[in-house]
Amino acid sequence: MKLDICTLMVCCTALWVVVSSGGVKAPPPPPPGCDSMLAFSSEVSSSSEGNGNIHRRSLSPWTWKSSTEKNRIPSTLWEANCSSSFCTGTGTGTGTGHNLNSVPVYQSVLVLTRREEGHCYTAKYHSLAVGCTCVWATTSHD
Repeated sequence: MKLDICTLMVCCTALWVVVSSGGVKAPPPPPPGCDSMLAFSSEVSSSSEGNGNIHRRSLSPWTWKSSTEKNRIPSTLWEANCSSSFCTGTGTGTGTGHNLNSVPVYQSVLVLTRREEGHCYTAKYHSLAVGCTCVWATTSHD
């Protein structure tokens, strides 16, 4: 056991020497009141580029509404607003589009909000409408 403590002390001393001599840069300490620092990439995936104007071509079209808050990451969130309560151009042969309703589809999105202390953030999930879809209209028998 004595050998283990000596080995640990030698390793810690060597690490301290390397860090203090500038050989390895230690990460800066987190700001006061924060448990840890957070690093993230702002790169946006381009996997949905082939969809074109899907929000207008849908049987259940929608428009986009943005909200921006400067102390939030991402600072701008985009949410879908269904253009109508009913679906358009259904071509189902079951009657009018009034048999089908246009409803939003929701997804939980992780959002960081800056605390008043400065560089600290609180992570929280927000439910955002990301599009609209057609569903059968509800009836009293459902």
